[in-house]
Amino acid sequence: MGTIMARQKKDGAKSFTAVIRKKKGGKVVLTLSDTFPSRQAAERWMKKTERDLKGKGALDRAVAARHRKTWSGVIQEYSDASPDAFGKTKTANLAYLQRLDFGKMIVEETGEHDFFRLAQDLLRGVQAPPANPAADCPEHYALKPRMPQTVNSYMATLRTVVSYGGPISKVQMPIGDFESAMRTLKHQRMVARSAVRNRRPTLDELDRLLTHFHNRYLANRRSVPMHKVIGGAITLGHRQEALCSIPWRDLDEEKARLMIRNMKHPRQTQGNDIETWVTAEGMKLVLSMPRKKDRVFPYSPDTISRLFTEACQILGIEDLHFHDLRHEAISRFFETGLGGGSRDVVMKYTGHSPDGSLSRYIHVEQIGDKYADWEWWPILFAPL
Repeated sequence: MGTIMARQKKDGAKSFTAVIRKKKGGKVVLTLSDTFPSRQAAERWMKKTERDLKGKGALDRAVAARHRKTWSGVIQEYSDASPDAFGKTKTANLAYLQRLDFGKMIVEETGEHDFFRLAQDLLRGVQAPPANPAADCPEHYALKPRMPQTVNSYMATLRTVVSYGGPISKVQMPIGDFESAMRTLKHQRMVARSAVRNRRPTLDELDRLLTHFHNRYLANRRSVPMHKVIGGAITLGHRQEALCSIPWRDLDEEKARLMIRNMKHPRQTQGNDIETWVTAEGMKLVLSMPRKKDRVFPYSPDTISRLFTEACQILGIEDLHFHDLRHEAISRFFETGLGGGSRDVVMKYTGHSPDGSLSRYIHVEQIGDKYADWEWWPILFAPL
């Protein structure tokens, strides 16, 4: 029979680690362990595992399985072998897949139903153990259903490991089983591509947001000047991660150029440094920022997203994301005829490649500039 060890967490909650050791010829040949939020769950796992190991040849198979690769191990080897860091989403998805029960499965024993079941569990909202063990508690495992687009993101990330991880880990990847499962998942609409957004803020919505954030900043000048960040988003047209990572040394004032480091790209983000052009308004906004720190907008992208979302909730502005400001900026570039309305010229400002996704951001609503004589320009261009 195995043993159960209780441990006290920082928050006072307990976790229970069940350990099973099997000997053969006087030597330990197999050690299995798992951690649970309750003693009852640990006991159930231990009894089931002990019962399974009593089957004919079960112990030998379990010992052999310990020398085969799990998905968690293969994902780790795939990540370690990459000379460049992955993007934020891919890194998070890979780490999450490792923590799921799927991560414990043997690669060679994975079939099409296992991939289907993984997507099914993700869609239902099954939760992996938290990355921080101190946050582990029964409430964490409550089902939180996901959208088919989110499930597709996880499965697309896993596809890269299935497609390219075999030579790295010296295993035969079940590529055929994976693709078979994906065909069924698409047929059942359990995975789906993200819908194209065309949401743009109205001038009234921007006025309410900028008033909210400007007043907030005047009341506490140590708070994030979100009115400036919003101004940067609609004049520069870059993602919030890019905005928050621009160092002053990458600004060429004479040529009105900005170097965007590691610009997001579906195949190669790391090292994808793109020089972008800057509009006259964008230059005024950038130069109005204080040079007290090494970055133009020295704030966390997560903080920017949180503050923007909270403000929209307070103001009753529905279905508006910070990323929609990039749609607003690029659509306005075309509405005002920037560069003669040439896509090739606009791409110089946005940083898109010729085969990129520029079209997703173009939602022309009028001819001309709806921001002409905008009352917020003097405030946004004023030194902070």
